[in-house]
Amino acid sequence: MKHLNLKEYAVVSDFDGTITLEDTNDMLFLTYGTEKNVEIEDEFRAGRVDDRETMRRHFEVARLTFGDYFSFLDSKVEVDAGFDPFLRYLRRRGVPLFIVSGGYSLGIERVLGEERLEGVRVFANGLVEEEDGCLTLSCATERNVCTESALGPCCNCKKLRIDDIRRETAKKILYIGDGLTDRCAVHKADLLFAKEGRSLAEHCKANGAPYIPFAGFDDIVRYICE
Repeated sequence: MKHLNLKEYAVVSDFDGTITLEDTNDMLFLTYGTEKNVEIEDEFRAGRVDDRETMRRHFEVARLTFGDYFSFLDSKVEVDAGFDPFLRYLRRRGVPLFIVSGGYSLGIERVLGEERLEGVRVFANGLVEEEDGCLTLSCATERNVCTESALGPCCNCKKLRIDDIRRETAKKILYIGDGLTDRCAVHKADLLFAKEGRSLAEHCKANGAPYIPFAGFDDIVRYICE
């Protein structure tokens, strides 16, 4: 039987494909991009191009406006139905939640809204409007030079963020994720939840890294309540 004292932990969650049902970044460039965006993503997943360069190229090709982006968020993006009960559970117990995302803070704010984000710290990248009205990327972390991951350097370094959160809270880290950039959290987290059938879980299996599988936030609530 588990004896998990949740008050010893700070909870750190990915956003895209974790809190949302699907990866909103992938969906965005499939919706507004071209075949070139598919090629760019394939190069990233093969480890030939790092995260920063990948995102820069995506925006150069897709040429999105804020109107396009907000319309996409409002019509296409769904939040995991178990996230709200999970959030209420954390709040009742005074457990801090941090969202650390390779996506964009404006998107997270629009999808989740003020009520959900009250008391939640968000670390994500920015979007900047260029002179022609199209968007470009503003990376959240510039100081890291990652030599440990084929993905890096990432626009929002999750290793650095976890280190910062651990120092700030003096707590263990419970991490929740699903995708490629979440791999960088595998050896930083004290307790790791990886979404079933996604690349993070496959990475953990292939490398013998301990993790707890989940399909949705309802599974996480059940686990921590046992």
